[in-house]
Amino acid sequence: MKSKPTLPAELFPERRAKAVERATAAGLDGLLVCSRGGGTVDRYADVMYLTNFYTSFPYTPDHEGAWNGRAHSFLVLPCGGKPRLVIDIPNDGSIHLNDGEILYTDYVIDQTIQALRDAGLTNARIGLVGEDVLPVSFFRKITKALPELRLENADHILAGLRAMKSPAEIEMLRHASWLGSRMMDTMMAAAVPGATHGDIVAAGMQTLIPEGGILYNSFMASGRGGEQPKIVRQNFPTWGNSAPIEAGDWIRFGISGMYGGYVFDLARSKAVGEPTKTQVEMFEAAISCIEAGMEAVKPGATAGDLAAAGLGRQRALGFEIKGVFSGLGHGIGLGWDVPWLTLNEPTPIVPNMVLCLERTLTRDGHLGDFEETILVTENGAELITDAIKRYW
Repeated sequence: MKSKPTLPAELFPERRAKAVERATAAGLDGLLVCSRGGGTVDRYADVMYLTNFYTSFPYTPDHEGAWNGRAHSFLVLPCGGKPRLVIDIPNDGSIHLNDGEILYTDYVIDQTIQALRDAGLTNARIGLVGEDVLPVSFFRKITKALPELRLENADHILAGLRAMKSPAEIEMLRHASWLGSRMMDTMMAAAVPGATHGDIVAAGMQTLIPEGGILYNSFMASGRGGEQPKIVRQNFPTWGNSAPIEAGDWIRFGISGMYGGYVFDLARSKAVGEPTKTQVEMFEAAISCIEAGMEAVKPGATAGDLAAAGLGRQRALGFEIKGVFSGLGHGIGLGWDVPWLTLNEPTPIVPNMVLCLERTLTRDGHLGDFEETILVTENGAELITDAIKRYW
């Protein structure tokens, strides 16, 4: 059993102070931060980043006179004055907001409007963090009640803060990557002739769940290249295809999940049974692209430099740049963070960023898939995933 890291309570007021500092510098009077829980792990991060709160209540359409805003939480963060956190489930003791007020209610939107009033922000310029997760109906209700309120997008404020990881966050991400790596090793060991994709995920969950981990997704595919290529996959659920894998197939897993809200994200591929020369060439090609991107992590490098190195290696190996994700990777933390590793992206790559580098290559029904997580240090890239790399 590996010891489990936690975040110190004093980290959260420090984060809020930095957010207020950036909001003030932008000429804002405060921030309205919106996140969503309800069992989804897509857009919980910003409120959790600032308060350590996540709502597990499922999304429920508003019912006039009974509730509104369920599965959402809001932090009203004035540039001067106390923060107010509006939540839809009782505080279980995990919230870190000793300098503010916690408001538990069934009427999340009504209470958020009142919190803005109580903070003196009814006629103010407010930065909205979480614009993509705030339903239009909620937005309409807030702006109708507070017609003098001026809301503008401020996602960049939290995105910039979240890109740089504190030592405590780095330890959380190390643990998450350790757990994801153990899940991957278990899944790969279960990928034997006769097993289904569901069998393999079930084996991995036996590793993940006892350690307090959450599975976000498991991109799975298996198949065979050559004159009669085949591919076996399914979207909902991703492990739902009932066809058993066979000797001679290739199989790939791209898994992501969370420990304490912090994300692991990695991918591996291997042959089912004895690998062929072509299969090994595909697997090695995907690894080579990621290694090229990692080698580009050095002082003065930009996100675009990493992308150019990894995607340039892909082209040099004779593969087109195509697929469901055109970049080389992304930042990672409480979700998918900036920077995005895309061509010509000017964001500097600096120490204490944590990045995922990923590539999936296909040709004639063959596939190679590989993803690693790295910590950017003064000297380059430090690998923090440690799943078995090669099965050939």
